[in-house]
Amino acid sequence: MFNSGTQDRGDRRDGRALGLGLLIGAAIGAGAALLLAPASGEQTRRQLRRNARRLAEQGGDTLSNLWDDADESARRFARRGLKQGRKVAVRVRERARDAAPW
Repeated sequence: MFNSGTQDRGDRRDGRALGLGLLIGAAIGAGAALLLAPASGEQTRRQLRRNARRLAEQGGDTLSNLWDDADESARRFARRGLKQGRKVAVRVRERARDAAPW
């Protein structure tokens, strides 16, 4: 019934998962690079704190966007279901009226 919508949601979810995985991988790579870099301990700690804050902000933004998209998808799905439910209710009412003996 909702195959194409389900397919689209799955594709978007896969794309978002890939993007989030790339973001996490980049953060881990950046952290490893900082740990292995020939910098002083203080400089390395400062860079780690700065990158951790930036990553937390980006992750929060990404999570917020994902939540908004999921919320909108749920609303769209509910609207489609409600519309189809109304059509079925009208057909059932008409059949019941036609079948009624009075």
